[in-house]
Amino acid sequence: MENELVIYVSASSEMDAECELLGRLLANITKSTRWVIKRTPGIHEHANPDLVTLKRSQFYLILMGSDITAPIGVELMAAQEAGIPILAYRNISGTATPAAAFFVHNAGVTWTRYESPAEFIHELERELITRLVEGTPGYGLNLSDIEDLSLRLERLKQGEQDKEVSEDKRRGAGRGGVILPSE
Repeated sequence: MENELVIYVSASSEMDAECELLGRLLANITKSTRWVIKRTPGIHEHANPDLVTLKRSQFYLILMGSDITAPIGVELMAAQEAGIPILAYRNISGTATPAAAFFVHNAGVTWTRYESPAEFIHELERELITRLVEGTPGYGLNLSDIEDLSLRLERLKQGEQDKEVSEDKRRGAGRGGVILPSE
């Protein structure tokens, strides 16, 4: 049976570059895993958050920029209530609105701060690989993937990073989607 992992992403449209990089990361992180990415509905979608998918997710990623938009607060509360591992990242390159500052202060999560999408994806890669390796066999990864992830984590700890991350070429994965295994 094919291994599937779900990551739910709470992010406003200002975080599109980060979401695009997330899609690229997940496409290359394991060979045998099908990733499902579900994201906060866009402001023009007039839709409720997909709390059913959120509650079956293995990871919940919240990205904060300069402002917060609905329904990010509802999604975070649902993830906290469901006990889903939370990955919280905050872009500190801009000035936060009072609403965003209040939310960040009172969200009850530990924020990893970053200044650029490239810095974000490098930090997230380390954190996600660590969780995948430490959570095994709970995530259903095969031995080959675990070995590859462990080697990649060691290289990351030694300061090795992939070639410069480019935000220029967007391919549309920023709004969510399914990433099929390459094996």
